[in-house]
Amino acid sequence: MVQCSINHRFSFYHYDGRGGMVKFKVICPYCNREAVFMSTKEFYGKDYGTNVYSCSPCDAYVGTHGKGRTPLGILANKKTREYRKRAHSLFDPLWKGKYRKMNRSKAYRLMQDLMDLPAEKAHIGMFNVDQCKEFIEKIKVYRGV
Repeated sequence: MVQCSINHRFSFYHYDGRGGMVKFKVICPYCNREAVFMSTKEFYGKDYGTNVYSCSPCDAYVGTHGKGRTPLGILANKKTREYRKRAHSLFDPLWKGKYRKMNRSKAYRLMQDLMDLPAEKAHIGMFNVDQCKEFIEKIKVYRGV
C-alpha cells in the first residue's frame, strides 16, 4: 500500500500511477481505530455540503474539503477542538476581515516560521493540544496581545 506523504493519520484517494486509486485510512490518534467516513447530514442531521471522519468512542472528528474525502486535518477530541478554536480566533484576524494585516499566504508563512514547520504541516487542523498551546502563546506575542 502507498504511504501517505503528509501524515499517516490522513485518508484520501490517491492515484497509484497505474490508473487505479488507493485508499488511505484515517486513523484516530487517540485509540488507533479507523475513523468512519460519513456525510455531514449523517453526522449532524443537516447537510453542510461537506463530509466528516468520525471516531465515536473518542468523540473525535474532522471535516473534509468540500464533498471530497480529503480531511481538513487530524481527528480532534473535544479538548483539541477547543484549543484549535482558540488558535484560530487569534490567527484568523491576521488575514481575514476588516482589520486584516496580511494576506493568507503571508499569514501561513508566519505560522511556519513561528512553529518551525514545513508548509504541509503548518495548519491548525493538524495541531495537537500542545502545539495549539505553543502557537497560541507565540501568536499572542506576535500580535502584542
